Amino acid sequence: MRVLFQSRPDLLRLPAGDTIQVMETMRALRELGVEVDHCMELNPDLSGYDLVHLFNISRAVETYAQCRNAVERGRPVVVSPIYWNMEEYILNEESDRSQRLVEWWRKDNAFRLQILKWADMVLPNGWAEMNLIHRDFGIRPNYMIVPNGADPAFANADPIPFVSTYGLEDIVLCVGRISPRKNQLRLIKALSGIGIDVVLIGAVNDPFYFEKCREHAGANIKFLPQMPQSQLASAYAAAKAHVLPSWYDTPGLVSLEAAMAGCNIVSTNRGTAAEYFGNLAWYCDPRDVESIREATLRAYSSERVGKLKEIILTQFTWEVAARETLKAYEMVLA
Repeated sequence: MRVLFQSRPDLLRLPAGDTIQVMETMRALRELGVEVDHCMELNPDLSGYDLVHLFNISRAVETYAQCRNAVERGRPVVVSPIYWNMEEYILNEESDRSQRLVEWWRKDNAFRLQILKWADMVLPNGWAEMNLIHRDFGIRPNYMIVPNGADPAFANADPIPFVSTYGLEDIVLCVGRISPRKNQLRLIKALSGIGIDVVLIGAVNDPFYFEKCREHAGANIKFLPQMPQSQLASAYAAAKAHVLPSWYDTPGLVSLEAAMAGCNIVSTNRGTAAEYFGNLAWYCDPRDVESIREATLRAYSSERVGKLKEIILTQFTWEVAARETLKAYEMVLA
């Protein structure tokens, strides 16, 4: 079987969660014997490929062009939508551009709908994502739930390198690019001055937003740059709780990694996180500073949830995701 992965053109230049999903799924499928290539072009030659797998319908225009190319060349299409409706997030930012951005988002729904209609199989990361697709677009395409994953190496993370370098342990940690969607500003407002070190690790996606975060940060808030996975694993292991108060996540790959490394998990209540973590995590309302503070303090003061680590290791690894993805390919090609 020969498969072509196609993604947004800036997948590697501007890495995000979909970057990890694409690269790790590709690696795990290759280990299962599937021949997989990756291409970021809009209209590549598809000769020799049995199937095209597209990722991310939030950036709909580019994915639409890739999907149309596959359909016109007679190739079956599988889509990992990585979809959540962004309207609540856009409107809650209270920007002068909010209404214009919502109009832009809605305009691209026509492209999203056509991609879903063309797809031979859709692979949402959770039931909530599939139900939202049904609600927003009025269709229920052929689908298979394929969970996101994490690298089992995080389960063996050692806190000593991080503690030795930064002198920080038993911290509250938040990993993710610094951007309004990840909602670090409300997190900072919630946790400044609580007497616990709070560490934010991530690339600065929005410099103006980053300055706002710095302005509101108390002495207990620390900012560290993006790290390679090995160093990040040590940071997770040094943390007591990991907080992801995003406007949405499906479910947030860093939450899976942190749980595997032994952190207690605080997640946004928007998205698919509850399907992965159940009652073994704490959930917050991304609109509400008090909700973020309360969930974080409860998670931090609780014993570590060892059972969650076991669940992630057995149910939510990239090997599991790849095996389910391969089943979907076989169904499409049959």
